Amino acid sequence: MRTSMSRRSFARGAVLGSLAAGGLALGSSGARAADVPGGADWLAAVDPRLPLARLTLPGTHDTCSLYGGPLTQTQTLALPDQLAAGVRFLDIRCRAVDGVLAIHHGPIFQQIFFGDVLNQCQAFLAAHPGEALVMRVKQEYSTVPDAEFGALFSDYQRRWPGLFWTEDRIPGIGEVRGRVVLLADNSGLPGIRWGGGRTDIEDDYDIGTIFDLNARKWPEVSAHLTAARAATDPQRLFLTFTSSSGWGLWPRQAADAITPKLRGYLGGLDRSTRPVLGTVPMDFVTADLLRSLYALNFGA
Repeated sequence: MRTSMSRRSFARGAVLGSLAAGGLALGSSGARAADVPGGADWLAAVDPRLPLARLTLPGTHDTCSLYGGPLTQTQTLALPDQLAAGVRFLDIRCRAVDGVLAIHHGPIFQQIFFGDVLNQCQAFLAAHPGEALVMRVKQEYSTVPDAEFGALFSDYQRRWPGLFWTEDRIPGIGEVRGRVVLLADNSGLPGIRWGGGRTDIEDDYDIGTIFDLNARKWPEVSAHLTAARAATDPQRLFLTFTSSSGWGLWPRQAADAITPKLRGYLGGLDRSTRPVLGTVPMDFVTADLLRSLYALNFGA
């Protein structure tokens, strides 16, 4: 159920509103790095008129994949810790089994169900009502018809009323605060179509070796980030996955190789111009890397 704003949350919102008035909201002069909001509340300080497509949103690939060993694990932070550190895009892979949706990475059950994910998202949004989340939902390691998968999702939607925003358009941030914007990677789901006309996705994930990462994956990532910076369409969401894995390059190795390149790219930007990189899902995120991305929204 939706939770009303508490007195404590209202006070937090008033403080953030004062920060925005003092120059942290987009459209004002550049902020000092020390003035950038913390990871749990950064989106609350953004101009509510801005569409999600005109923000830099840090995210995680295979958000809940903490188990299964080096071939499967993609994160070390659990979902609540990711949200508190600044993650706003979630990549949720659901296996339809026995009438419920279980979170999987390939054949590996990640010891969490879709209802657990929704409880954690709802709790975070109740505590931080100025925030919003974007969630890709995809069927993983099951092959039920899309209509059946959609019916299962609808049952969750009924049990968490008002949590999901499911229109097929890119909203302004003010429209979706306190909610989860659905990116539908299944034809049985409502919401913004994954791979449709409102999304521009770079996700070349099958990268076999470090040589392929250097020669192919990173050039694709950097080119797509640059394209996102040049884009102006408020109804087109750029998503650039830095994650990859292959026969000779497992997720941790790939992340360790590409993260310094991403940091170098970020270091070369003129942050005072508030470059928009779109949504950037990553493996093995850290709080400082997340902050370096969402701080772009504040010119810091």
